[in-house]
This record gives sequence, C-alpha cells and structure tokens, in this order.
Amino acid sequence: MAGAVRLDNRDELLRALDVHPEDRARVTDLAVALYAYERWGDDCPLRLLGDFAFLVTDELTGRAFGARDPMGVKPFYYRASARGLAFATRASSLPDVDGLPLALDDARVADVCVPALECLDLRSTLYRDVWRLPPGHTVRFAAGSASIARYWTPRADHEIHRAGDAQYVEEFREIFADAVRCRLSGPAASMLSGGLDSSTIVGFAAAGLAREERGPLTTLSAMTDETGCEESVHIRAMLGQPGLDPVVIRPEDVGAYRGRIETFASSIEDPFDGAMVLPLLMYAAARERGVNAVLDGLDGDVVASHEPDILDDLMGGGSFRVAVREARGFAHFYRGTYSPWSKATRLLAVSAGRAFAPGFVRAASRPLRLRLAVRSTLSESILSRECGRRVDVDGRLRQLWSLRGPQSARDARERQARELVHPQLAAALERYHRVAASQGIEARHPLFDRRVVEFCLALPWDQKVRDGWSKRILRLAGKGLVPDPVRWRRGRWVRLGAKFLAAAIAASRGFLDAELAGGLDELAPYVDVPKVRGMYRRYLRGDGGAGETVWTAAILSSWLRKTRSRRYDGAARANGPAALTVHPEWDDGHSHLQEKHPHGFQEDVRTLA
Repeated sequence: MAGAVRLDNRDELLRALDVHPEDRARVTDLAVALYAYERWGDDCPLRLLGDFAFLVTDELTGRAFGARDPMGVKPFYYRASARGLAFATRASSLPDVDGLPLALDDARVADVCVPALECLDLRSTLYRDVWRLPPGHTVRFAAGSASIARYWTPRADHEIHRAGDAQYVEEFREIFADAVRCRLSGPAASMLSGGLDSSTIVGFAAAGLAREERGPLTTLSAMTDETGCEESVHIRAMLGQPGLDPVVIRPEDVGAYRGRIETFASSIEDPFDGAMVLPLLMYAAARERGVNAVLDGLDGDVVASHEPDILDDLMGGGSFRVAVREARGFAHFYRGTYSPWSKATRLLAVSAGRAFAPGFVRAASRPLRLRLAVRSTLSESILSRECGRRVDVDGRLRQLWSLRGPQSARDARERQARELVHPQLAAALERYHRVAASQGIEARHPLFDRRVVEFCLALPWDQKVRDGWSKRILRLAGKGLVPDPVRWRRGRWVRLGAKFLAAAIAASRGFLDAELAGGLDELAPYVDVPKVRGMYRRYLRGDGGAGETVWTAAILSSWLRKTRSRRYDGAARANGPAALTVHPEWDDGHSHLQEKHPHGFQEDVRTLA
C-alpha cells in the first residue's frame, strides 16, 4: 500500500478494527486505511474521515484499489498501461514508477495562458495519459484497465431542523471545534488574514490549544502598515486576542525571501501555481519556525454561505417581501466594496430574470453572452491565435462555463452542492498542496472537513444568510473567540496577494531576464510572442500592471524547458515486473520508510520529521 493519509476518526476506526490498545500508538494512519480496506473492501473510504489518497495493490492477482478524500485535499495521480497501474502524489513522478516518459498535453499547456481554464475538469493533467483521480472517487484496476467511480457526493436533498438559532450554532461549534482540533496535531500553525474564515479558525484553534495547555498558536499573516488597509486593520484586531504567537510578513520583507521565490519559480511542479507567492511566503515562514502543518481558511463562502443565490429561490417561490428584505441586506453588506451587489434593485432584477424568464429566452441569449465572454477572456490572455485554433480554446471555455449551466435549473442548495464538486475547488486545494509541499508543509483545511461540509450544506438557508449577512453560522459561532469588528465585517475587500506578488516579481528580475530576454523559443508554440515581448518592455519601463502576465510567461518558459530536458531510463525498467506498480513519492518534506505488510501488501509508512 502507498499513499498520504491523515485521519480524524483514527481512534474510532482502531476500535472498530479490533486493534489491541497497546498496539494502537504504533499503527500509522496509512496502516489504518489498509486495515479498513481489508475489513470493508471498496466501502472503506466512506468510513474514513480526514484527508487521504492511497492505493492498495495485490501482487498475487494484479488488482488494485485506490481512493481520494471527498474534497480532494490530497492529490492522486495515476497512469494505467500494460505494465500496470502507476500511482504518485506528483504527476511528474510517474516515470519513476513505470519508466515511461511524460508527453505534454498541448491543449492543457495552452490553458496556462488562459488562467480560467485551470479548472476545466477534474481529471486532466499537463501530460497525456496521466490522470487525476477526482475527489470523492475510487479507482479499480484489473485485467489491464482502470475504472473510476464516485463514492461520495454532497446531498442537495437533505435539510436539518433544530429548535432555534442557538441549537444550530451549538451543533456547528461542536463539529467545527473538532475539525480544527484534529488538524492541530504535530507542530502546526494557522494562516490569519483579516477575513472571517481564517479568523474563525484561529479563534477556535487558540481556544482549543489553551484548554489542552498546548499554546500559543503560531499565526501567519501578510499585512501592511497603511492605516487604510482593511485587511491589516482586522489582522491587528485578531492579534490582540490572547494565546497567539504572530509571524507577520510585509511587502518590504519580500526581498529577504528572494532565494526561495526564485527556487520555487525555477523548479515549479505546475505552472498554474505561479501566482501563489503569498502562500509560498507564509509556508516558508512557517517552516523556518519548525512548523510541519498549516491550517487555512480557503473558500469558506462555498461551504458556509454561497450567497446571493437565495434571491432566485425567494423570487421564484413568490416570497417577494423576504426577497426585498434580503436584497436590501445584501446591498448594505456590499456597499462601497463590491458594486455589482451593492444595489438592491439590480439584485432583484437579475434574480427575477433568472426566476421568470422563459427557457427559450435564456437559451437564445446564451450564445451571444458566451461569444462576448470568450472574446473578453482571450483579449486578456497571451495565448496566440494559432495555438487557440489548434486546441479549440473557444470550445474549451464554453465547456468550462457549461459546468454550471443555467442557474434557474436548480434550487439554491443544489447549486451550492454543485459548487462543492466544481473543478475550481479541487484546483485550488491542489495548488495549496503543491505550494505547501514545496516548503515541507502539509496544508490543512478545517472548513473542508466532510462533517463541516455536510452540516453546512444541510442548514436551512436563513442559518447561512440572513438580512444580507453571509456565512451567518460562522459569525454566530465565533462569538467570544473572534472580535466583533472581525465577526461583523462587511463586504469584499482588496486582498494583499497582488501587492506581495508584485514585490516578488520586482525582486526576481534576474529570473525574468533569463526567461524573457532571449528568443522565447520554449513559449513560441503557445503564446503571442510579440505581445509577451511588448508587455515585458512595458514592465521594464515601470508598468507594474504588466507584471503578473510577464511572470506567468516566465514561469511557463522555465517549466517547459525543465520538463523537456528530463530523460527517463525506460529501458532499465523494460524487463521489470508487469504487475502493478505504485509510488509513494512524498513531496511534503517528511521522511518515510517502506515495510512489508504481513498480508503481502506494500506499505509506505510516513513519520514526521
């Protein structure tokens, strides 16, 4: 067996599996997953709570079974061939398993030039015939072929009912507190922005550590000293709470990390990760403090809120008075921070259109809207027209946008359930994993604990949004743990990621020159070369607005050259076993050893460094 497994219900599983109490401390989470497979077979993933990607192989029959956690926190890459099923936690490691070279998927490489296409689907990778196992799926390999099947899906047909607000909040607090506690094992820290999601995690984590007398909690923040920076104001409010050991990075500190940034840029695992400089800095700072894991509040909106979709349901169901009240609440909530949602009349008009417009009207207008969206998206990209035609980028963009389909076709809970399995969420989690792993850190996400996701999805809608306040359950649950100015913060605010990315690009001039000052030979098959050269000249003349595009081009150029320079010794493996092969390929900076399981399975046991 091989894989990456972190279990939240370890003790419960050990009891159910009849592991002797004296032996439990020596049994790794990966071994627990193996025992679970031996006991429950293909149904075992539903018994596991936590983050996991693993493959069990039977050397006698040549069969294999693998599974990935419901939200996709842990990566799972595989390739099926005549040699068997190769598995790794990094796509680029698969040749080390089966000896077969990697071949670029030109369409997927072209997608790097159109960032929206990163989340085109749940399976494709940058390499032909190398696949991602989608979150919440299993893979079975037998008789020379692999098949995948879904074992978990968020339920849109289930709503819970409690006696009142207090009971909903108390139940959520219990579930969420345990989700945070489970992720604080080992030396762990937590991201802390000025947002509600990370602040709530920090509040629960600090309180939990204090109860166990394990504090303080290391927090990782990016902020500025500008008095008008909303993010920094709320970070300072959180840092005034007890039980925290803050690590703060400012834009002027970025130069001290130039070596790490350039190493990351020149050895990047996936070129889609190029803009992840701010998380990179946080993970690097955590590693310097001896931390092995970092909690994050990634995308709590899709878990705990997903507003203002409820307006469509209210309008369509005839609840006009409530719809007007909520629209006014939304407008107040977003006023001054996000103009599309800052006027009640506009919100109501858009929702009414979706709720009442005849299907033929929506169908007739959709092609025009898609053409305009494609044109706008491509005008901002560096993809060449020739490459766009070659890979049918127009069709790929339409395929991406079709994943959501017409909003009026589903109710709000179903739309939220669909968002939870949208490729953009898996893509984000995979990016965080790769960037964290590059610094020897494990990324952990309490809001994507399966128990939290299922509870929040099943909540009545007024527990998620009321009077325009999004993520209401988080705001109420954080009372006493998160300062009121942070709990009741309104609107959307400009994030600091762009400022830190700009500082990182400015500090990496040598890397840019090395990649973009020459003939751009690596990029020529994909990008509009004159456009890239022009933007690079603009950047050198001081146009910071061109920086992110220039950075993307340099990252892609470096990645293409590195990938094409690889040589794989396939001949050395040509006479190797034709049965299944697996590869643990740990990329999280932790040591590991291999040992034979008594039942004949190959087990990879990870121990924290």
